[in-house]
Amino acid sequence: MIAFDWQWAGPADPTAARLAQALAAGTGRAAGAASAERYQAAALLPFADQRRARGWAPVVVGPLLVLFAGHIDNAAEIAASLGCDYPGDRPDPALLARLYGAARLAWGDAADLRLIGEYAAILFEAEGQVLRLVRSPLRAPPLHVHRSGGRVIAASVPRAIFACGVPQRINAAKLADNALFNPGCDRTGWFEGLDYVPLGTALRIDPAGTTERRYYDLYSLPKVRLGSDAEYLEAAHGLLGEGTRAALRGARRPAIMLSGGLDSPQVAAKALAALPAGSQLHAFTFTPEPGWDGHVGAGQFGDERPVVEAFAAQHPGLVTHFEDNAGSGFDAGMAELFFATGSAAINQTNFSHFHALWRGARAAGCDVVLGADYGNFTFSAEGGWGFPEYLLRGRWRQLYLALRHAEDDGRSFLRRFLALCVLPFLPAPLWHWQRRVRGQPDIFAIASPLRADYARASGALDRARRAGQPVRRWPELGRSSEFELFQRNDHCDIMHGFEQIYGLPQRDPTAYRPFVEFCLGLPTELFLRDGQTRWLAREMARGIMPEAQRLEVRHGRHGADWHLKLTRRRSELLAEVERLAQNERLSAMIDFPKIRHALEDWPESGAIPVEERLLREGAIPRAVMLARYINHVEGHNQ
Repeated sequence: MIAFDWQWAGPADPTAARLAQALAAGTGRAAGAASAERYQAAALLPFADQRRARGWAPVVVGPLLVLFAGHIDNAAEIAASLGCDYPGDRPDPALLARLYGAARLAWGDAADLRLIGEYAAILFEAEGQVLRLVRSPLRAPPLHVHRSGGRVIAASVPRAIFACGVPQRINAAKLADNALFNPGCDRTGWFEGLDYVPLGTALRIDPAGTTERRYYDLYSLPKVRLGSDAEYLEAAHGLLGEGTRAALRGARRPAIMLSGGLDSPQVAAKALAALPAGSQLHAFTFTPEPGWDGHVGAGQFGDERPVVEAFAAQHPGLVTHFEDNAGSGFDAGMAELFFATGSAAINQTNFSHFHALWRGARAAGCDVVLGADYGNFTFSAEGGWGFPEYLLRGRWRQLYLALRHAEDDGRSFLRRFLALCVLPFLPAPLWHWQRRVRGQPDIFAIASPLRADYARASGALDRARRAGQPVRRWPELGRSSEFELFQRNDHCDIMHGFEQIYGLPQRDPTAYRPFVEFCLGLPTELFLRDGQTRWLAREMARGIMPEAQRLEVRHGRHGADWHLKLTRRRSELLAEVERLAQNERLSAMIDFPKIRHALEDWPESGAIPVEERLLREGAIPRAVMLARYINHVEGHNQ
């Protein structure tokens, strides 16, 4: 993590020590600090020795002062191109900063397209009085920026900016949008006066103003067309293997978050193939808590343990660990993530199960955590956009087979055709009108904790409608909606928070940029073919996993034991809601009567209609999270 405070309008405040303390807080590591006439700089260091940290100084490459956070996957190639020393498999951050600075001097703005990795960088030219803030495409450590008068503060975490005396005030519009499941603009921060540097973007700041340059455009990626299925499969295997080897570089004891699906098992297989013979890969999987009612929705399965065990039987190097999160709930690790990220992303409660896995990886002595979060957007995308596309292109056989084998769809063939092939072409107002006429429930309104009158009065409802959020059209015309998912900051925030809390880096080979670009350029037939969804991932999985797993069309159900966990705490939550509702500000925003009714009218099991489930499983945890976040930031203790 990095931080930089530049004041060109007057002498810099002596804030370097505060910057360093804020970066290191909660991480168990030391941070270095340095001061000059007009700026302060700090960086989190890969050790805990405070005395050693006193010798830290920012890297200087030619006219550039460089702060760097993250990793460069093609560091060896870049070093060879520049004639620099290779920084090694597990480089000191200073060596990566030096390499990045050399790349910027050699290639200028083009450097960030040649570099492959996940990083955030701060570059300062003292002589020219120019500050540059850069984040890599697709995924990157967060980088927040505050600008006021003659001062700019940039930092990996908001708490470092507040340590410099900037007031900590929640951005009410961001909070309301988030509560309606609208991620909003990718540069809007959680606090007034703080913005994100967007992914794939460089900011140039000087005393005259700020220039933003989006140097990476997912929408302009070239199409990928090869001669045969075999060539596509070979290329996909090769790039995923390349990304996995890059993710493992320097690791001695890797871990993986392993599910019973198609994505993470393939990353696990690639990792085992890349590790030295006889190596082990520690795999961590969460399961439902003992005593859960066994209920899941149509097209789902709740316990992934049998599937993972069958997969592990084919891969002897896999050491499995199962965590049932017994006794914990939706708020596990919530306060820690508030502190680490500064955010209250509405999907944060979905990650409560993962804390036990991260703790397990740390306890097992692992030094990197692999994931496959981007798998569903890359090689194992379902291909739902193929329905209207096949109609438009006259691919009648493919259209017929796709409709005939549509998963979990009990409608007549004609209704499937209208819903999946015709309705996507409707203009947005007509599409929403037909949903209202047919009485389709607004599942996001049900799961949202926001009061309806507050949503209207705050402008959140209008902003969501203008953005086409939160109800998304499915199927979409093309893959544009998936592209948008790559531009969101909330996932980067949460992953960065886990890294801070547990002291382990996380890598996702399915987010390896060459692999992502390859997958996003593929024809639709690689995803929806002959009525089979996720065709590419299933073909890649041949011989890697049991056939039952490879051909499974159901999805693993995260949080299948929600009813058990909430039932156990129902009285406690009712009491908390009563306390929170006494706060006028909270009660004006959060629909506590709705939450109270949902807790009082409690079902005997999770076997209830989806709308009722979303009210309880969705709205209750999110209402509590939102209220606790506000109290956390503002120092209340209701």
